[in-house]
Amino acid sequence: MIALDAVASALNYIALALLLGQLVAAGFLLPNDESKQLRGPLLVGARVALLVFLGVAVVALIIQGAKLQRGFPSADLLWRYLTMAQSGKVWLVREVYGFALALLMWTLLRKEPSGSTVRWLVVLALPLVASRSLISHAVAVREDWLIAVSSDAIHLIATALWAGGLIALWRVLRSAAKHLPQPLVWTAAIVNRFSRLALASVTLAAVTGFYQSWIHVGSLTKLMNTDYGNALLFKLLLFIVMFGYGALNFFSTRRMLARVASQNENDRAASKKALRRVGIESSIGLLIFCVTARLTVLPPGVHSVHQTALAAPPPAAKSSGSERKYLPAQGASVKILSPQSGEVVAGDRVPLRFTLVAGKRGHHAHAYVDGELIGMFQSKAGTLNGLKPGHHTLELRVVAEDHQTELDAFDRVEFVVK
Repeated sequence: MIALDAVASALNYIALALLLGQLVAAGFLLPNDESKQLRGPLLVGARVALLVFLGVAVVALIIQGAKLQRGFPSADLLWRYLTMAQSGKVWLVREVYGFALALLMWTLLRKEPSGSTVRWLVVLALPLVASRSLISHAVAVREDWLIAVSSDAIHLIATALWAGGLIALWRVLRSAAKHLPQPLVWTAAIVNRFSRLALASVTLAAVTGFYQSWIHVGSLTKLMNTDYGNALLFKLLLFIVMFGYGALNFFSTRRMLARVASQNENDRAASKKALRRVGIESSIGLLIFCVTARLTVLPPGVHSVHQTALAAPPPAAKSSGSERKYLPAQGASVKILSPQSGEVVAGDRVPLRFTLVAGKRGHHAHAYVDGELIGMFQSKAGTLNGLKPGHHTLELRVVAEDHQTELDAFDRVEFVVK
């Protein structure tokens, strides 16, 4: 199920990147008087990408329902998920918005559209790309929530513009080289326009990516010793390689084309070299989307390191046989404020609020639902995600700073999810 979830997420990212990239290429990279033979395929590709996004979103919904029901989901469960769960409501809004955008594109693009029309479609596509942040790990960040979600949205848009724009640029250069030969000065102008867009996109992607890595991982230990951290390292490696090819294109390919064009030479070898370099950079971008999709189905490093640490008995239990024991509270205590005992909660995202007194050794709290660890909380509020309908028991226990030593300080409530 996790593999299917990751595949659906990867296709979702790629489809949105192709939608935005091809619209940007058609509206901003190509000259306003460009023939429809080059602009037309990009617009068709954008529409196909949007349809793929809408279809993959339906598949992702079924996968989410199957995770909740442990089997093919019923229509009733899917309806309750869409109308009660926050992630379901976001899915519904995105799907409706995407369908409306598809109808608008179909209406506006039936005839040969003007450049300004395509540019307006680019603006309308941005919320669809950015809204993915509303169901990302950034939503679970309680401190500076707005900054975390905004940073994630900017990162998604910047990455889509860079990688999706590269694929669109490759399509344009390939068509110009094989089917509609263009003078080299035309190719140089197209590449130069994209280089400016790529420079801004890479800068934004790097800054926001660093911030997202910091809030979701937080330390070198978690980066090296968690599945999330290892996947993030691989993504960083791919980003460095892609950045290297981007620098090559910016400082070498762009100047090579400009130099040859200024000499009034129609060097097909230069065009082929540019096409090959852009193609390699585009392929790396697709791999980055796949790794990003893997990150979306893994718990952030901050959470996974706790799960790894608690897989082994804590120090207090190792010396006392199989029975798990807790160290004295030494002034630590915790009180659950929400959900309250007996409360009925709608949806699979349950708001959590509590008070915590650290005492001498306490540092944060571990949250257990029905005996299973589902996360750690350092602030006094959070969200319990993915809870199935039915009765649940929530226990918060105070934990020391080493993430392993649990104290004899806890609170427990029972509630119902409908």
